[in-house]
Amino acid sequence: MPGSIVACYSGPEGTIGVGHCTAGTQVCRPDGFGYGPCTGEITPAAEVCASPQDESCDGDPHCPRPAAWARGFGIEATYIRSSIAVDAMGNHYILGSFEGTVDLGTGPLTSAGDSDVFLLKLDPSGAPLWSKRFGTPLRETGDALAIDGNGNVLIVGSYEADRYNHFINSRDLGFGGCAFLANGGFDNAAMYMAKFDPDGNHIWSGGFSSDVHYGPTVTQMALDALNNAYIAFAVEERTEMVKVDAMGNVVWTRRGPDAHSYRKLALDGAGNVVTTGTGWDHINYTSFLVVSKFSPGGDLLWSRPMYDYLSAGNVAVNSAGEIFVLVDNVLIKLDQEGEEVFSHPVHRSGSIAVDPADNIFLGGGGLTMLDPSGTERWTLDFAASVGDIAFSPNGAVAVTGVVSGPVDFGTGPIAYTEGRDIYVAAFNPPASGDSGEGGGGGSDGGGGGGAPSETCVPGSVIACYSGPAGTRGVGPCAAGTQTCRPNGLGFGDCVGEVTPAEDICSTPEDEDCDGDPHCPMLSWARGFGSTGADEGLNIASDDAGNYYVAGTFTGTVDFGAGPLTGPSPRGGHFLLKLDPSGAPLWSERLPSDRPLVMAVDGNGDLLLAGTYSPDGARVLNQCLPPFPAYNTAAFVAKLDRDGNIIWSRAPIVPPKPPDRPLEIYSFPERIAVDALGNTYLAFVNIWTDGAYLLKLSPGGDVLWNHQITPPPAEYDHPLYNADLAIDSAGNALTVTAPESAAGYLTVSKFDPTGAVLWSRPFAPDPSIPPGGAGKAAWSVAVNAADEVFVAGVTDGTVDLGGGVLPAGPVLLKLDAAGAYVFSDSIPFGDTLALDAAGNIVVAGSGLAKLDPSGAELWTLGFDASARGITISPAGTIALTGAASAAVDFGTGPIPHAGGSDIFVATFNP
Repeated sequence: MPGSIVACYSGPEGTIGVGHCTAGTQVCRPDGFGYGPCTGEITPAAEVCASPQDESCDGDPHCPRPAAWARGFGIEATYIRSSIAVDAMGNHYILGSFEGTVDLGTGPLTSAGDSDVFLLKLDPSGAPLWSKRFGTPLRETGDALAIDGNGNVLIVGSYEADRYNHFINSRDLGFGGCAFLANGGFDNAAMYMAKFDPDGNHIWSGGFSSDVHYGPTVTQMALDALNNAYIAFAVEERTEMVKVDAMGNVVWTRRGPDAHSYRKLALDGAGNVVTTGTGWDHINYTSFLVVSKFSPGGDLLWSRPMYDYLSAGNVAVNSAGEIFVLVDNVLIKLDQEGEEVFSHPVHRSGSIAVDPADNIFLGGGGLTMLDPSGTERWTLDFAASVGDIAFSPNGAVAVTGVVSGPVDFGTGPIAYTEGRDIYVAAFNPPASGDSGEGGGGGSDGGGGGGAPSETCVPGSVIACYSGPAGTRGVGPCAAGTQTCRPNGLGFGDCVGEVTPAEDICSTPEDEDCDGDPHCPMLSWARGFGSTGADEGLNIASDDAGNYYVAGTFTGTVDFGAGPLTGPSPRGGHFLLKLDPSGAPLWSERLPSDRPLVMAVDGNGDLLLAGTYSPDGARVLNQCLPPFPAYNTAAFVAKLDRDGNIIWSRAPIVPPKPPDRPLEIYSFPERIAVDALGNTYLAFVNIWTDGAYLLKLSPGGDVLWNHQITPPPAEYDHPLYNADLAIDSAGNALTVTAPESAAGYLTVSKFDPTGAVLWSRPFAPDPSIPPGGAGKAAWSVAVNAADEVFVAGVTDGTVDLGGGVLPAGPVLLKLDAAGAYVFSDSIPFGDTLALDAAGNIVVAGSGLAKLDPSGAELWTLGFDASARGITISPAGTIALTGAASAAVDFGTGPIPHAGGSDIFVATFNP
C-alpha cells in the first residue's frame, strides 16, 4: 500500500542492536510499485580506533593493540637510512637499501650488484607479509615512503646511471612500469618514484633528472589529502623541493634563495608546506636554521631565520597548524605565522613526529613522548638511531633505524649478525584520554524507538519501479520485482527494472523515456583558462552527444573535474570530456609537446594521437616505449568512454629510408576512423621531410604506413601540414601543404590498401603578386556521395580550378573521382565540417553554414578564434578555440581569467 512502512536491516545476522547498529525503514512508493531504499539503518563498519564507538558491532569498541615487538633483519645497511609508514589497517611498510643476500621473512632477496632497494610489508604484529627488491648492477637507494589515501605505497630514492646510458627501464629496476630518463648527462644524478598497491603490484613509476654531478639524496616526503607528494632532496651543496601529483607528474619545484636549502618538510591541515633548512651568514661564515612556509601552489608565505641554531633540524606540524622543530637537542614551537611560542632543551636530537592526538614523539638513542604542551609523558632509552617514526590507527608507534648490536627494545634482544643492521620496533605508549569507556552500547534495534514493528513475509515478491513518475511504460522503461529478505526485515533490491538512461542520439530508441526518441539540441558556451595562453584545438562528439575537447594550457586550469597543472611554465596539453549540456565529466593532463588529435569510432571509443619524448611516457597510466633518439615521436591510443586505455601504439615513425638512418621527429596532424573501426593517422616527420598516412586495425595493429608527399628536392626541407577524412567506401582523402610555400596544396585519395586512386596538386600563379597572407593548414571533409570539400586561406595567387580567387578563406569542391566541381570565397576557412544533410559548416573568427552548392545560409560573428569543429548526432554544432575576452556566443558572456582562454560553444541556429 502506498506510504506503508516496514522495518529493514541489511547487516549480518546477529549485529542488529549491537554497538551502534540499528534497523531502518522502507516506505512503499506513492504509485505502489515497490519499497524505496532502507533509510536510517546503521550496519557494521570498520572500527575507528580514535573513537569510543563500537562501529564494527562486535560488542568491543576498542581496536586491538598487538603486543610490543621488535625485529632485526640481518641487513648490513649500505646507506644509513630506512623509512617506515603504517596504513589504515595497521600494517607496516619499511623501505631501505642493502647489498648481498637477505631474508626478510618471505624468502631470500639478492642484490644485482651494488646496493639495491628493499620494500617490506609487515602485519600489525610484525609478521612479514611480503618483500620486494628493486635494482640494477649499479647503485640504488630507498630514501622515503608514504601511504596515500587509497592505501597505496609511494616510494622515492636515487638510482645511478652514466652519460652513455640515457634510459633506465623500470622493469630492469624491478618496478615493472615505464622506462624513464636516467639523468641529465652527468653521473649519479637521477631520482625515481614508484607507486604500488597494498599487495605490492606496480601502479606507476618515473624518473626525474637533476643536472648535477652528485646526488640527489631524498631527505623527506609527505603526502597531502589529494595524494600529491612533496619531496625535499639534496643535490650537491643545495636542497630542492618538488611537488608531484598523484599520477607522478611534476607540478612545481622550488630552490632555496641564496644558500638556503629545504632539507626537511611537513604539511599542515590546509596543505601548506613547512620546511626547515639552512642559510649562510656571509659575515660570520656560519650556517643557521631557516624555517619557511609555502602554500600548496608553491608560493612562499613566510620565512624565519633562527641564528642561534647551526643546523637544519627536523620538523613536524600538529592539527592546529603549530610547528615543532627539533634541532641541536632543543625543541622549538612556532605558531602558524612562524612566531616562537617556546623552546626548551630535550635529551633527543633526531627524528620528530606528531601523532593524531597531537602528542609529540622525539627519536634518537631512544624514544620520548611529550604531550601537546611539551611535557614528557613516556620515554624509553635504547642503543639505536631512530631514522623514522610512524603511527598505527590503534595508537601504537613504530620506529626504524640502524643498530650495531643485539639491542633490547623491551621485548628481548633482536636478531643481529654483524656491522650495522636495520631494525623495526613497535611500542604501545600511554593513550591520550583512554578511559576504556564509551563502547557505544546496544540499541533497541528499532531505529531509536521510532521504527515500526511491521515486517514483510519472507520470500514474498512485489512489483517495483524506482524511475521518475510518469516514465514507467514509456520507451523501454519497465517495472521489476523486489523480494522480501529471509528475516522479514525489508525488501531487497529492485531487480529487472529499466529506468531512464541517457539518450543515444544515433539510435531510434527513447532511452530517457520522455516520449521523444531524439536528443535535445542545446546551446551553451563555456570558458576555461588561467592568466596565460590557453587554447582549445580539437573537438569531437560521440553517439550520446558528449564532447571531447583537446588543447593547450599554462599554469593551472580547473575544467570542473579538479585542477590540472602544466608540467612547466610553457604549459601542457589537456583532454576534457563534457556532457551534452556542457557539464564536465572528466579531464586529464597528457604528455605531448604537439597538439592532440582525436576521433570517435562507432562504439563510442575515442582514438587519440599525440607526441611523447624518447624516455617514454605514461598516457592515462599506460606506458609508451622509449626510442633511441633525441626528438619526439607520435603515439596512438584507443580510450573507452571513461578515459581508460584499451590499447596504444607507439612510437609512430616513418618507414626507414634505405639510404639514411632513421631520425625520429614525427607528430600527428589528423586521425580518423572508418566504418569497420580501422584507424587512419596523417602525421608528418621533419627529418624525412614529408607527410605520411598510417592505417591501424581495430585492435591497433599496423596495416600499412605510406608517404603521401613527394620526396623533397636536394636542400629542400619543407614541413607539411596535413588533414584527413574517410569516405563511405573506406577510402582516405588527404590534403597536404608545405608551410614554407604559400599557395601549394595537394588533395589525394587512397584506397583501403593505401594505393593512390588520384592526386590533385594546386600551385600559385607566379605572375600574380600575393594579395594577403595565406595559411598552410587546410581542412578536408567528405559527404555521403563521397564528394570532397577542402577549405583554407589563400594568399590570392592559387587557381583551384575556376580561376584565381581573392586572398582570404576559400572552399574547393571535387567529385568522388577528383574532378573539379566549384571553388569560391567563403566567410571563414580555418576549420570545416559537414552536417547530415550535406550542408557545409566553416569557422574561424565566426561561424557560417553553406548549402551543398556553397551558397551561404547564415553567418555568425564573434570575437574569438575557432580551431576545432564537430557536429553531434543531434545536429548541434560545437566549436573550440581561444578567446581573449568574456565573449558572448549567444548564451551570455563566458568566464575569462586573462590572456587567451579556452572556449567551447554549441550552436543550433
